Amino acid sequence: MNHRLVEHIQRQQSLMKIEEQEFFDVKKFMGLDKPTPQDATSVDMDIPDLGSNLKGSFEQMASNVIDKFEGGYYHPNMNKDGRYPGGTSMGNSGETMMGIDRKHGGTINTSPDGREFWNIIDKAGAKEKWKWNYKGGPLESKLRGLVSKMIKPLYDDYVRRYLSPEAGKIVNESPSLMMHFIYAVWNGPGWFQKFSRVINDAVKKGITDPNKLSEIAVRSRIDSGNSIIAKTGRKMDDLIGTNLV
Repeated sequence: MNHRLVEHIQRQQSLMKIEEQEFFDVKKFMGLDKPTPQDATSVDMDIPDLGSNLKGSFEQMASNVIDKFEGGYYHPNMNKDGRYPGGTSMGNSGETMMGIDRKHGGTINTSPDGREFWNIIDKAGAKEKWKWNYKGGPLESKLRGLVSKMIKPLYDDYVRRYLSPEAGKIVNESPSLMMHFIYAVWNGPGWFQKFSRVINDAVKKGITDPNKLSEIAVRSRIDSGNSIIAKTGRKMDDLIGTNLV
């Protein structure tokens, strides 16, 4: 088993527990059990390209999260039939695809885009046929687009809830900061809120340079006190080019 596979398995085993606690158990407290109205066309919102490793639309950035941090398909059946190479169960994880957990995903899975997402997977017979980490083959592009549409309303809602107006404007105009916070949606609202406090405090102190704020954001991941979040912080550091480690 190679190093990257071991790292991925360990991350998934731990991060699913983080997401279950931080994200889905607090959805009623944070009002996430109510759907957020969202114009689907906003998914294609263009943002500036500042010459980083990032691409320039929300959908492309969500796709970066899938590629760099989340990966493809998993079903608990794989532990029984040998399709999962780890050889052991992934904790409390249910069926997952591109970081979306069918068991713990809450209302993200019952939105129109969420229902379409899982219907496509069901019609393909994924739980019996797909290999571990498979991204859908000819269905991949459609599934990626649906994931971005599922994530976008949550991103918009969290930005409104947790970032100050000034900080939110800076984030939405900076690909590096936006990438950090898009991935924070996958991490869960608890982490999104923690990361937001750090940026809000920095902006309140007069730090408005997106490059400096990106360094502060990545540092907040690396120094989070959670080994899994810290590890993804180092990956984020490499992806957006902050070069802190």
